[in-house]
Amino acid sequence: MNRASRAKQTAQACETGSSSPAPALSYASPGTVQIDWTPLFATPAEAPLTRFLTGVFQHKSVDAVDLDPAKGRAQILFQGRNGNVQAALPQVARALAQANVDPGSESTPLRTFAAWAASGKHCRITRYGHRYSTWEILHALPGRVRLYNPLIRRRRDLCRVIEQELMATLGVDRFTTTQLRGTVLIHFNPRHLKTEDLIRLLDGVLLTLDQEASDTPDPDFAICTTSLAVAAASQFAVPALYPVGTALFLYASLPSYQGAWDLLVKERRLGVDILDAVVISLCLASGEIFAGALMSWCLGLGRKLLKKTQDDSRHMLLDIFGKQPRVVCVLRDAVETEIPLEELSRQDTVVVKTGEVVPVDGIIREGFGMLDQHALTGEATPAEKGVGERVFASTVMLAGQVHLAVEKTGGETTAAQITRILNDTLDYKLLALSRGETLADRAVAPTLALGSLAAASIGMNGAMAVVNCDLGTGIRIAAPLALLASLNLCARQGILVKEGRALETLPRVDTILFDKTGTLTRERPEVGKVFTWNGLDEGRIVQYAAAAEHKFTHPIALAVQEKFRQMGLAMPPTDASRYHVGYGITVSVDGRPVRVGSRRFLEREGIAIPPAAQGELERIHTGGHSFILVAVDETLAGALELQASQRPEVQEIIEGLRARGIAHMAILSGDHEEPTRRLADTLGMDRYFAGVLPQDKARYVELLQSEGRTVCFIGDGINDSIALKQADVSISLRGASTVAVDMAQIVFMQEGLRGLCSLFDIARGLERNVNRSWKLILVPNSLCILGVFTLGFGLWHSVVFNEVSILLSFLNGVLPFRKVADLQADRELEMELVLANGNGKAL
Repeated sequence: MNRASRAKQTAQACETGSSSPAPALSYASPGTVQIDWTPLFATPAEAPLTRFLTGVFQHKSVDAVDLDPAKGRAQILFQGRNGNVQAALPQVARALAQANVDPGSESTPLRTFAAWAASGKHCRITRYGHRYSTWEILHALPGRVRLYNPLIRRRRDLCRVIEQELMATLGVDRFTTTQLRGTVLIHFNPRHLKTEDLIRLLDGVLLTLDQEASDTPDPDFAICTTSLAVAAASQFAVPALYPVGTALFLYASLPSYQGAWDLLVKERRLGVDILDAVVISLCLASGEIFAGALMSWCLGLGRKLLKKTQDDSRHMLLDIFGKQPRVVCVLRDAVETEIPLEELSRQDTVVVKTGEVVPVDGIIREGFGMLDQHALTGEATPAEKGVGERVFASTVMLAGQVHLAVEKTGGETTAAQITRILNDTLDYKLLALSRGETLADRAVAPTLALGSLAAASIGMNGAMAVVNCDLGTGIRIAAPLALLASLNLCARQGILVKEGRALETLPRVDTILFDKTGTLTRERPEVGKVFTWNGLDEGRIVQYAAAAEHKFTHPIALAVQEKFRQMGLAMPPTDASRYHVGYGITVSVDGRPVRVGSRRFLEREGIAIPPAAQGELERIHTGGHSFILVAVDETLAGALELQASQRPEVQEIIEGLRARGIAHMAILSGDHEEPTRRLADTLGMDRYFAGVLPQDKARYVELLQSEGRTVCFIGDGINDSIALKQADVSISLRGASTVAVDMAQIVFMQEGLRGLCSLFDIARGLERNVNRSWKLILVPNSLCILGVFTLGFGLWHSVVFNEVSILLSFLNGVLPFRKVADLQADRELEMELVLANGNGKAL
């Protein structure tokens, strides 16, 4: 029996007795069976397409199924493309005939893929072992694979999400997505990833995103290029093409007209798009369509270059905060097992070894390690972490091995939250009106006035030349690029900018208001002098206090425990404890009752405060400090003085800010007058406000602003939300752990003031770069306008001068990225040296 006869018999076997046409089977190519049957793609997709796919893939020789709903066609591709296809045809017939096959839970992806096909999308479903995917491997080499999927064709949104996933994946070195062809080229490290891991990752993107409509293609630059070519041909070679060239020129200019319409009608203001629209209209009126098309082409090229540079810098910025492994090692039944990251649960214990990236936020249960936290905190020195300490995802284990109790995974981790914040910051930058654009908009009215003067005194050619010397195109490219470079520089120093507006405002700040607690001083106090009464020595008083406080983690308990460790004392055994909220603790130490807490607590317990102790306690209170009391055997035995612990870098930072021209600095504190005044005098502050309640902090920010000051408030990014919103710029030192709920515009990930001077330097560097770009644009165009009135310059002169200014400003805008690249190279060298010496460090 020949192939045609066998195919005909199989088609007849597929008859179901219904009035719908029978499926037509044929051999499309060697190893490929083609089925033409429109009812196969009927909705709902589960009947019959999902059942068909489930039945077909039951035959082990089936490699893939290509679904083309537009043609009502399915092609079954067999392994090797030259297998025993005829032997599989009965299975194909059964798949077409069966109507009630239960796909089972394993076929859930098939059901989803079938739904896509039933909605009209062309896709190919390929078998990879026990998995199914719509991704096809076009070619693969060790560490390099090119994948194809028609579902991502003309889908810029899908391509962008895929790029973000690949950016965050450990082992992916570089990649290229081509939406026009629907391909993704990935270079990866085979030690960290396999091709099937990448396919599973990309499938996860498609399975969780909307597959409804394709993106509208963006032919902007292609149209501008075609318009330029046709305009040149019509003006210099083929005059008959003039109507076509004019139509294309007008079409290519629509973005400029749209921008001018939005400015005039929606925003009711003048902007640089209006100048572009005026020049285009004058070119159309005068017949200079080639000059106009050249200008439109330059505008289109500028938009294209800006988008590419923005995308590249976005990748660079998001890559700073590290990549997550897609396969993690967990400890289950005392056996180390590798599982996909998405299968990890909070009950798992994760094993992280030397050289690996931490995949989750977690607490160390066992082990000790040296971690590179630079990606999150900007801290150059590796941090040593032991049992009970927290580690963050995307940090690198330089030496050692730890077992982690999972706290947060995936999108809940601090690194993922930072990535989302950065995306929001970048979106602000792309949409907001930058300072550079503001400068350009201010020049619109003078330019139009000069153009009118030129039209009256010189003629239309001179007027077009003047108006074409607009200042907006170049600055709209240069200023955002400079801001992106500044965001990169901040991130590499552990400074997270949550609002791009803050960097633009910072150079104008002349007043800094510090919230004392947690900013100039640490939240945790330190134990100063130890007072003793009733015959006990200082060591015994500290020992009793530590025994009572050792199970607690509030700031006072931590201060007592730190003093205990510094004195090298042994922890005595305790029998029981009772904690009285807000007052103190009662505990039995060596069979003796010990009470540790406030004066009110001891008085409630019936323990008297002797006159000698009262005098000492009064002096502590007058000095602005606090204390905790220790009573043993129903008698007051001692007291621990608690002092605010000043951050060691504060004095240096204050001097650095003075050197940078900050004229006014003040302290805001809820403490008493005396300690606040003393700290202000020590640091050389200009003013201080003591006894301020949290809800009143914003009033003091407003007070400074009413004096004509531009205020930067530095404080608690969570509890000072009203003051943070009131300030012109707000900075928080809360660090990485609370970044998602931090209300400040800028967060210092290292929880200290060390980056403050660097932040001002970066912001002022941004301002200088924008000003330099402005000069590079202003000078050539001003010379051209002067030439119009003195040397007879015309439209073509202005085109040359304007495009030269755009090129110069673009080069200036990308200049700061050299520093970003240098910092990255230095950091990589540092890490290589640390890793080389890591094994020699005692852990």
